[in-house]
Amino acid sequence: MKSIVVLFDEKNKYEDEKVFAGKSAKELCQISASSFGFEVRTISGCSTITSLLEELDKICRETQSDSLIFSYADYLFVNKSLAQGLLSTHQDYKAEYTFAEGYPEGFAPEVLDKGTIAILLELSKTTASNLGSQKITRHSLFDMIKTDINSFEVETVLAPVDWRLFRFAFDCRKKENFIACQKLFEQFEKELSAAEGFANANPVELSKAAASNPGILKTIPSFYNLQLAQKCQGKCSYCPYPKALSQKEGIEPAAASKFMDYDKACSLIAQIADFSGEAVVGLSAWGECFNHPDLLKIIEKILSYEGLSVFIEADGCSIPDSFATELAKVVNAAPERKNGWQKIMVVVSMDGFTAQTCASLRGSDFNLEKSVEAVKKLQEAVPDCVYPQFVRMNANEPELENFFRYWKEKSNASNGNFIIQKFNSFAGLLKNEEPADLSPLERNICWHLRRDLTVLWNGDVPLCHSRVLDDIQGNVFEQGIAPVWEKLNDELKKHINQNYCEKCGGCDEFYTFNF
Repeated sequence: MKSIVVLFDEKNKYEDEKVFAGKSAKELCQISASSFGFEVRTISGCSTITSLLEELDKICRETQSDSLIFSYADYLFVNKSLAQGLLSTHQDYKAEYTFAEGYPEGFAPEVLDKGTIAILLELSKTTASNLGSQKITRHSLFDMIKTDINSFEVETVLAPVDWRLFRFAFDCRKKENFIACQKLFEQFEKELSAAEGFANANPVELSKAAASNPGILKTIPSFYNLQLAQKCQGKCSYCPYPKALSQKEGIEPAAASKFMDYDKACSLIAQIADFSGEAVVGLSAWGECFNHPDLLKIIEKILSYEGLSVFIEADGCSIPDSFATELAKVVNAAPERKNGWQKIMVVVSMDGFTAQTCASLRGSDFNLEKSVEAVKKLQEAVPDCVYPQFVRMNANEPELENFFRYWKEKSNASNGNFIIQKFNSFAGLLKNEEPADLSPLERNICWHLRRDLTVLWNGDVPLCHSRVLDDIQGNVFEQGIAPVWEKLNDELKKHINQNYCEKCGGCDEFYTFNF
């Protein structure tokens, strides 16, 4: 049976960088793909799933190929043994689509029968036309298969260990992925042949190495959580901030007056854009960001960078009446994002379904009606960017179902968007009020150490958000982001070796994921 290898070139930013012993990711991918023993073609310029399928169908017909081995042109670790194993399984079981499961993304190609490609093309133009017109992603072919999965013979080659939980992506789409590629390459560079690249590397050994390499597990922050202002009502029953601020500075949040200097905030945002390239910038680490006099200007500054998005978590009663209208002007004027996220995401905290429960958790001054009205105004101003939130705890568990049933409806003020968040004891600072233990049986390396950076109003960086105002690791205004981020590696290495301090050992936020 005749096969052909097709590499799709998305023209990603980092794919031509010659940092892999003088070669680029695209060159190494070509070397590996050529070792499969079949003709290799590289295609580009396809903008939708339908256009990609048209090109693949055309190639199969032109070359009279029975099956097509498909991958992306920036997968420098695409593996010969995995490709051969997939093709063998595909042919032995007369499959129509075959893929690998459990390996890091970027190690294995996909195999499709020529007839499957023709059928998918037809589906993309008819019953699945909504999907066919969408932009191509790394999972587009399987997404199209899933529209009618029972009609296809699908086979899977399983990894001996499931590495999916690490969320590895060894490609050149994002800076964080590109850095991970560099770190893995450096670890195995001495064992490689310049003529073969990673074609004959052992995918299991590569995966094991990636899972224990600090430089791969923690590349650059994807979520920055900034404290713009110290001041807030300070009445939430499940928040450690009032006590922490009182112990550190002897004041209550309602009386606090310090906020992040606007010029320093702008400088920090520029640093974030340069260091991470793509990230979500939260403005609600502690305090209420609406107490900052230049909030809209800061949002505008963040959105001036196409790789950055804004995240706000707020008490609905604190949102000014005019904010939604003013925000819409800023958001609509900003360019589209290149990071895969919305321009802005606004979470409105409620934590209950009845006014009585909300007030018992968020303070007697909390007005549920006003909070719902804030959701409505934001939805009208920045559609599908607002999320009512319910922090699940023993005190409000009886109202969880009603909250869910109400806010999931498309007819409500948020158009069906909402968030159910787990209770956080902040590394034991609060009594655990979780109605159910959702933590995994085996502990993973903390996502927040790997991906988050919390910055207080004065530039201080605590070890993590759960440390509130303590365990300061450095100051981004004085030292810059990079040195402070690097310092967090010490704690990460301890986690890799399953060596946890008392606070980390008692914290169950390790499996929760922001962005």
